[in-house]
Amino acid sequence: MSVTLKHKNILVTGATSGIGRLLTERLSTLGCNLAFCGRSSEKMQQVVSSVTNLNSAASKHYHQAFDISDYSAIEHFVSNATSHLGDIDILINCAGANTSRDSVANIDIEALEWMLKVNMLAPCVFMQQVYKQSMKEQQKGMIINVMSTVCSFSNEGIAGYTAAKSGFDALTKVFRKEVREEGIKVCAIYPGGVDTPFRDSERPEYLEPNSVVDAIIYMASQSNNVCVDELVVRPLIEKNYS
Repeated sequence: MSVTLKHKNILVTGATSGIGRLLTERLSTLGCNLAFCGRSSEKMQQVVSSVTNLNSAASKHYHQAFDISDYSAIEHFVSNATSHLGDIDILINCAGANTSRDSVANIDIEALEWMLKVNMLAPCVFMQQVYKQSMKEQQKGMIINVMSTVCSFSNEGIAGYTAAKSGFDALTKVFRKEVREEGIKVCAIYPGGVDTPFRDSERPEYLEPNSVVDAIIYMASQSNNVCVDELVVRPLIEKNYS
């Protein structure tokens, strides 16, 4: 059985582009109260305008543009979001980056450190802060982390991204067990190739971003006693599976 997301307080990271932006806009049409963040101030204003136009009703919104590698800024953002909306019901970690495509032997260590911050450490800080500031006291809530199918296979040339996403996947799986008895759901979605601006060139044979958004909303809409712990969504062209 599915439940409505209307009036739910939802925090979305990476909301200024790709899946995160589409998800934010879709949630707005569903009547959710939204806190959303992204790195670009210019793109953030575009999202705010879009969200306002899509839902002129009384749903509450809070937004901020900042660099999520600043962990103290994450803490302040979650605190402000909670003050504006109330306790966060759902956190959706969409933010991510692949800024260096190289082999393990040749990857720039500073580029690797950056990808670890953006793809693993910052999303972990979001989980920690939403848990401590909202979900722990409520004894309920849901976290959906957007991973990648690179967590399930190893391909040459994407060492940094694979390492960062796989590390966050491990943290997610451990945290899922740690907070399960508190009524908190910790979920992960693993999209295959998605045709978004995240890529240098268009790949129409890959997943449409809205297909991933549909899957995230499906996960978020489950009744209280149901949890979609893990969901893999691949384009038919992709064969990186056992």
